[in-house]
Amino acid sequence: MILIGMPGSGKSTLGRILADSLSYHFIDTDDVIMDTYEKTLMQLIEENGTEGFITLEGKVVQSIHTNQAVISTGGSVIYHEGAMAYLKSIGFVVYLHHALNDLTQRVGNLVTRGVVCHGGCETLQELFDERCPLYEKYADLTVDLTKCTLPECNQRLLSAVQKQLKKIAAQSK
Repeated sequence: MILIGMPGSGKSTLGRILADSLSYHFIDTDDVIMDTYEKTLMQLIEENGTEGFITLEGKVVQSIHTNQAVISTGGSVIYHEGAMAYLKSIGFVVYLHHALNDLTQRVGNLVTRGVVCHGGCETLQELFDERCPLYEKYADLTVDLTKCTLPECNQRLLSAVQKQLKKIAAQSK
């Protein structure tokens, strides 16, 4: 399964916990990108520009071949249609949704965090407005994690994913 969502939505933190709970592998695509190019995300964005980074991210994401894994994506993966089509072909996509106010408390500086925005966003609000429709477009499952603690978020996510896995298993019979 593939986790998508805004910066600060818990893709990496909750993804690791979810993978452990399901006895799945965990893959963080941001880590794969940094390991592949031996640079930070910020360095890659500065060197390649927004479009160049999106292309690099798409190539790396499409090179991931795994089974029984939770894949935590960079929030900008939704800008690359080929990467999203590939991810949807290898698993189901889970959108970790939070209210903007929750994210504001978690994110910090968008620039130093290495966040990509197609429309030249300067605020979290602008990024949220730009990305949320794309997350909704690609999601097979949306889990609302607004105003939950880490244990509550984990339980909501695990419960929703287990239901989705049962549904998929029933459909394949």
